[in-house]
Amino acid sequence: MTFLIPATLFLTVASLMVVGGAIFALFLFFPLFLLALVGVLAGTADRMVRRHDPSMNPTRWRPGH
Repeated sequence: MTFLIPATLFLTVASLMVVGGAIFALFLFFPLFLLALVGVLAGTADRMVRRHDPSMNPTRWRPGH
């Protein structure tokens, strides 16, 4: 019985440290992830609009235009 109380106390403190570390990592790394994601997305070129690439203009090869 004398071994059970310190072991339970030790396991409780260890589990609280793990949970606290996970919460701290969440608050630390998730904003960094969002900043990196915004930076990557801001660095990509918008290729969905045809005026960025004149070689893909479909009206340029038509006769009479």
